[in-house]
Amino acid sequence: MKKHKKLGFTLIEVSLFLAVTGLLFMGIIIGTQNALNSQRFYDSTQNFVEFLKNVYSQVSNPQSQGQGNGDLAIYGKLVVFGQNTGLDGTTVNNDSIQRVYVYDVVGDAVGTGSGDVLNMMISLNANVVKPAYGGATVTKLDYAGLVEDYVPRWDAQIEVKGGHTPYKGSILIIRHPSSGTINTLVSDAIVQVNSVVRQANSVLAAGGSYNYKNILKNYLTVSGSFKPREIDFCVNPEGTSAASSLRRNVRLAENARNSSGVMLLDLDGAENRCRN
Repeated sequence: MKKHKKLGFTLIEVSLFLAVTGLLFMGIIIGTQNALNSQRFYDSTQNFVEFLKNVYSQVSNPQSQGQGNGDLAIYGKLVVFGQNTGLDGTTVNNDSIQRVYVYDVVGDAVGTGSGDVLNMMISLNANVVKPAYGGATVTKLDYAGLVEDYVPRWDAQIEVKGGHTPYKGSILIIRHPSSGTINTLVSDAIVQVNSVVRQANSVLAAGGSYNYKNILKNYLTVSGSFKPREIDFCVNPEGTSAASSLRRNVRLAENARNSSGVMLLDLDGAENRCRN
């Protein structure tokens, strides 16, 4: 009598097939997630570099920002990290949403004179706000030109070296009125432009007076407040969710003159100061 071959699979064979398939599937998922995380890290870092380079491009070509304000000239940009309020007055938690604000710096178009760029900005009444008049009276303050904001992609955080806290401070990128040379000056102070504008407008709306000319001048006249200094930004791909040791170093050269002063350092290079 002929024996019939058994069709189908045993329970052990099915179990082995499912186990191997599951492992392969998990490998694909993990590989895909790692690739996605790597791409997000690259995107967030490269985007931050492009943001800084674009600020220098705008300072070099102010015509792209408009024609200024009457007898005023656009001299550069003020970049502020760590402002605690937004343009609409809402509180900004910079430990979770690190929004960076960029303001036009304008000043008098005449009387260029001579001297270093900081003293020139003071003598030309450089500011980030402009007044609106009702007759001979200032009734409201407005921003002197464009106001842009930037948030790192994929919830990445821009941190200080040697720690996992957000970078906070202000950077002036301005052209010398006489030579046209671009200067980069750094301050640890956070120029709270948004807060000051709202405070001033509240006072002006109530019929009071406000010395709007001191909004930027107060910082410029403090000795050592703004000065040439190298900055090491550390891009943390994990944002505030983890103190990642995998951070990319974006360096802003001391007194950078153009976009080439923004450098993306090798992750594993000896120059990377963001490996802790």
